Amino acid sequence: MKQTLIFCEGVTDQVFIADCLRVFYKIKTDRREKIVKAREPKIEVKFANDDNSIKGEIIDVGGCSKLANDLHLDKIRDNKEFEGGSIVIFDADYTGKPNGNSGFESCNQKLSDIQKTKNVAFEHYIWPNHQEDGVIEHLLRGLIPSNKLPILSCIEAHQDCLKGLGIENLRYAEHKEKIGFYLHTSNEKSEARHRNYCDTNFWNLDINGSEDLKKFKAFLDAFFEIGA
Repeated sequence: MKQTLIFCEGVTDQVFIADCLRVFYKIKTDRREKIVKAREPKIEVKFANDDNSIKGEIIDVGGCSKLANDLHLDKIRDNKEFEGGSIVIFDADYTGKPNGNSGFESCNQKLSDIQKTKNVAFEHYIWPNHQEDGVIEHLLRGLIPSNKLPILSCIEAHQDCLKGLGIENLRYAEHKEKIGFYLHTSNEKSEARHRNYCDTNFWNLDINGSEDLKKFKAFLDAFFEIGA
């Protein structure tokens, strides 16, 4: 049966994308933990609307370089044979840094090269806004309600304080960890697999409140909006 496959970078992406499908299009999602030898358990995420005219899966591939694995490429090819669509969503990361995808332009080129050299076809979107360097957590920061932003401001001030101590070998929180601290401090489950981005107490998925989120929904509309 025709379906949409979404390939992304990790559990944070899987859960966030699934919750966007729920909020934007009223699509039902199902999360199940997979038992693997890893520090954080992996999950399977499937989705479908009431009449199964829209259905598919959100797949954690672990990064841009791993997308070229034959296992994932064969899924994309097979899905096309059944007239299904495939979407790839990764972090841009940062220009000039050797780790990650090295920024929006580099990531965009990598994904285009995979399509050409591996003879596969997919649409893609690059966090945080398909334009700038960064990661999904940049988008998530902009979705924190205004009355909760002081929590994150305190967390960031604490990190700035640590950096000002001049003590060697201190470990500072990255964007991903700051979002986790925000939830942990709020007495919410901070692990990516347990998050609920539909909870309006801690997240605002109203596209009118975020240009980046509005842009992401516009990308998804071609696949999920009824009548598109």
